[in-house]
Amino acid sequence: MPKILVVDDEPSNRAVVRAVLTPSGHDVLEASNAEEALAVVREHRPDLVLTDLGLPAVSGADFIKTLRDDPATADLSIALYTGTHSSAMVRDFMALLNVRHYIQKPCEPGELLATVEAALQQPCDCSPPS
Repeated sequence: MPKILVVDDEPSNRAVVRAVLTPSGHDVLEASNAEEALAVVREHRPDLVLTDLGLPAVSGADFIKTLRDDPATADLSIALYTGTHSSAMVRDFMALLNVRHYIQKPCEPGELLATVEAALQQPCDCSPPS
């Protein structure tokens, strides 16, 4: 059962992801901010992290940078799950943070599930920093 960590400060957004992914056989873990998410990553090592960019205190981009800078988590598959940025800005973030997948909020359940499945099939080819 793939473990998916959803990082979003809005409980309703996390609930939507849980409602779509759980019936499809995914174990959905949740965090409302980057600090909680880092603790979940260290304890449970998810197969995929879905994160919003607009998190309180520590941004989603900084959270991803923290994961990428740590050799223990640099290779985690990550997908952006956000609705607060322009498409061009999201593409820039994806390139900068080595993220392959993006889900625009709000999204259709089928799109969410398809993107998650694609992300799980294409693990990150990230190299730990030297």
